[in-house]
Amino acid sequence: MVTIDDIKLNLECSDVYAQKLIEYAQGDQDKLEDIYFQKLAERRVREAVVEYGTYKKST
Repeated sequence: MVTIDDIKLNLECSDVYAQKLIEYAQGDQDKLEDIYFQKLAERRVREAVVEYGTYKKST
């Protein structure tokens, strides 16, 4: 069983995002587990943001 605390802890997300995942599942625990594990796997393979070029602060 996936809880809101599990979602927040493992996905490192906000209360609102965790609640949206739960609402998306519409009370279906299997659907919630599917989306939870999908997001967890996505997080493991997604690369971090890479910035190219230089940043100049305007004064």
